Amino acid sequence: MQLAARYDRLRAAHARGDEAGCLRAFHDVAGITAGPTDLSGDGPPGAPWLRYDRPRRVDLIALRAGARAVAKFEDLDRASSLALAGRLRAEGFRTERCGPYGRRFDVALSTAAAGGDRYLVVASRGTEASAVVEAERDRSAEGARRAGLLLGYPPCCVERFVALERSPEAERDGVNEAALRALLDGPPVPWLLHPLCTESPVGFVPCDGRCPRALALARRVFAAVAAEDPAGAAVARGKLRRPLLILRINVFWAFDGDGAGSARAGRVRYRGVVAQDDPTLPWLRACGARAVGAALARADTVALEADALEAWREGVSLARWTLATPMVPRWWLPAAE
Repeated sequence: MQLAARYDRLRAAHARGDEAGCLRAFHDVAGITAGPTDLSGDGPPGAPWLRYDRPRRVDLIALRAGARAVAKFEDLDRASSLALAGRLRAEGFRTERCGPYGRRFDVALSTAAAGGDRYLVVASRGTEASAVVEAERDRSAEGARRAGLLLGYPPCCVERFVALERSPEAERDGVNEAALRALLDGPPVPWLLHPLCTESPVGFVPCDGRCPRALALARRVFAAVAAEDPAGAAVARGKLRRPLLILRINVFWAFDGDGAGSARAGRVRYRGVVAQDDPTLPWLRACGARAVGAALARADTVALEADALEAWREGVSLARWTLATPMVPRWWLPAAE
């Protein structure tokens, strides 16, 4: 079953108040075949670690500072898109506004269920904004390639994305899921190349954690942020270095603690944990809290093994989830530069 259909089953079970159905559907989404039966207690507090319903501040700063020649702001509502386009034009940028289209968040909602109420805005000093929009209307590999290069992404990262877009993994799970897993299964990734944070200096998934061009772009953008807002940059650096337990692109938990290991296997001991909480997908966080988050909120250590995910408190196991094949969960354990 494709991941889009699994998400739709989960959302439908939540809408009709079917708690057992929610648990089964969440297990299907998260690649968990068995887990604890005692799911009492609240999940961790939520934080919008990654959200697409408002312009990324880091891209606005980079655009204004000249660290990026062009920037794309996606999945805005009509009022926000009109306000952003007007503001950027007043600052001397050329803008293109497109929509409405259906917001799918890769596969968190199926295309049919997403509706048509989202807009994107592309802005640049030169003619790049128009060229990006024209390239994205071409749904071929060449169109994706032109759009990525126009947006300033490194050619190697663009080619990797174009190849993944037509892979069996992308057909099953969506191209963004496929790109994320390919990144995390490769060499250790520096914190500047964070794949799942609105404050990340890169708005794309690099081809791998050693990509010098992606790192150069990330450093340039982060330097622009630090020059405008040193305190904010320090806060962002702390967020980008925190370990994440990732089940899917929009289902993950961020830990205040230290981790060791690889993306596929590792252990984190922590003092606190927050859940990713996209305010446009409240049903997703609610289901994750029941299935996994409640145990993580009570635990102080979590480990990912080849066939299981387990949470402990003071050396006592609180919950153990058996994993499906192929393995879905990954760690984000950022490397130092």
